[in-house]
Amino acid sequence: MRSIDTLVLALVAILATLSAPFARAAGDPEGLRALRDQAQAIGSAAETAPLPAWLHQTQDPAATAAGEALGKESLTRMQATPPDVAACRDLGQLCGADTAAAALAAGQPTTQGVIYTVFVTRALGTEALRAIFREAAGADVRIVFRGVAPGERLMDAIRAIHALLDGIDPLPNVELDPTPFRDHAVETAPVIVAAGPDGVVARVTGLSAPDWLRQHIRTGAHGDLGVRGPLVAISEPDLIEELQRRLAALDLGALREAANKRYWHRAAFEALPTVRETRERTIEPTITASADLVLPDGTKLIQAGQTVNPLAHLPFTQRLIVFDAADPGQVLTAQRLGETAGPRPLYLASGLDRAQGWEGLRAVEDRLDAPVYLLTPDVRARFALERVPALVEAQGRVFLVREVPPERGPEAR
Repeated sequence: MRSIDTLVLALVAILATLSAPFARAAGDPEGLRALRDQAQAIGSAAETAPLPAWLHQTQDPAATAAGEALGKESLTRMQATPPDVAACRDLGQLCGADTAAAALAAGQPTTQGVIYTVFVTRALGTEALRAIFREAAGADVRIVFRGVAPGERLMDAIRAIHALLDGIDPLPNVELDPTPFRDHAVETAPVIVAAGPDGVVARVTGLSAPDWLRQHIRTGAHGDLGVRGPLVAISEPDLIEELQRRLAALDLGALREAANKRYWHRAAFEALPTVRETRERTIEPTITASADLVLPDGTKLIQAGQTVNPLAHLPFTQRLIVFDAADPGQVLTAQRLGETAGPRPLYLASGLDRAQGWEGLRAVEDRLDAPVYLLTPDVRARFALERVPALVEAQGRVFLVREVPPERGPEAR
């Protein structure tokens, strides 16, 4: 069975994108993970949050009983198939491609290319719906529901409809889509609308057997064929409007705050021990190329199998300052290292106070007057980082890694 779960995700994703400035830089995987967490939070709340009191609709037992009675009456009426339809099904008359070709030759209408949409509601009752499902087998028939009951979870409604399909073979084409109800102004059920490439061919109200309408179209009927059976009001509200009401009732600010807290609770840090004594070491980056390295203009920079030092071809013009942002002493050391002469530094945090979260990160960025990024495993491995605070910069054709003990003055306490 098809559903419009994608609509829920689309609405949720739009709200999350507009309300969550998580990504610190393009391609930042941690920031994108925060966006995903918030989208999941909003999606979960959209399904589970209770509706405001003014949206609740009282289920009337008398109305439900009346719907069941009308459904049974409709089932009895459907079982009394008109003689012309029985002849089509039992004797093969007026059916199939040969008949369609003969009808075209005689200037009569055919049903080729016509789709029969059967509009239903769960208010029809279980027995009537299962009978409709059995009658609707065929590629040219679809059954549509408008939505779910007020306050009902989308997946619960889908499971309930699946249960109605149990044991029916072949399975009919069942959809959960309010759009056709809007397009054809359908407010009661059952209704069948037959539409082809040029628009609506015919419709009938009060019947749910596509064979009846199919046969009448073959005999020249078109337009609104009137009310031919009992009707019930559609009990499910428009799914799109219902989702919009539920989303409007959400406290997006609280959801965003909760997503922020979850992000820092789950964030993975590349924790490193603290430097105890000053140490300097060099990293020789010479490598053997496994494939040709070609510049955008087609120039071959390095051939496969060639042993090269990347610093001989591409200068490294950055200074990396790696520190634990949860340690005030390391923040002071990072600030001092960043103020030394040289290129503007890139600050990488190996840790952060999870309890302070984004507020703590903003405070560190304000102190350093620069953005702070999380240290990633590949950067840690590439420069063989062992302790923090550390300064990484190029010196000739090697990388110099300098480990500096953190400040321990009064301001660092």
